[in-house]
Amino acid sequence: MRTLTSGTIFAIASTYGASVTMSALTNAAEAVATLGASHGVVVGDYLELTSGWGRLNGRIVRAKTVATNDVTLEGINTVATANFPAGQGIGSIRRIAAATGWTNLSQVRADGISSSGGEQQFIDLTEVDDEDSREAPTIRSPQRLNLITHDDITLPWYATVLAADNAKTPVGLLITFRNGSKLVANATWSIARVPQIGGNDVLKTPISLAFSAQPVRYAT
Repeated sequence: MRTLTSGTIFAIASTYGASVTMSALTNAAEAVATLGASHGVVVGDYLELTSGWGRLNGRIVRAKTVATNDVTLEGINTVATANFPAGQGIGSIRRIAAATGWTNLSQVRADGISSSGGEQQFIDLTEVDDEDSREAPTIRSPQRLNLITHDDITLPWYATVLAADNAKTPVGLLITFRNGSKLVANATWSIARVPQIGGNDVLKTPISLAFSAQPVRYAT
């Protein structure tokens, strides 16, 4: 099924809970994190992870189930111990409440959305006696999202984006597509201090986001 871009909603994480210790993290098809008491996490909340596992560190994931202090991280497969060494994934989380932790970006122009990066990089493995060139995948290029909004510094999200820019530290991004699927990621935000000014046109404000960790996709 094809999904139209119209109706897409962009949101910035505007309220974080306090940092909570993650004392255990399992190797499983969906990893289970053991959190400190009074963590406050409920099903559907998003969690910013600080983890000893580099492939997980800095990512934002969703809580699938909560059983006292054990929280299942939806869609996070940590079975491969070569990538996720047993016992080394502990760290901490910060909660972003599903209902109240996000502020939607309004007035995003339909013609002002673009993304770049994420292309697979390769290394040449060709040897002198090969008849055909060979290569192997390495890392992917950095990913970036660019948005252009109608300029209005009184909008509720403006101060939040500006604060994220000033902090120069990753802040959560949540994209909800028209079909209900979602993309969540941590990103460093940058907003233009001077709007784009053109003759016979409206003022526009560019926003750029550099992804700081791999995003996660959810079907609903």
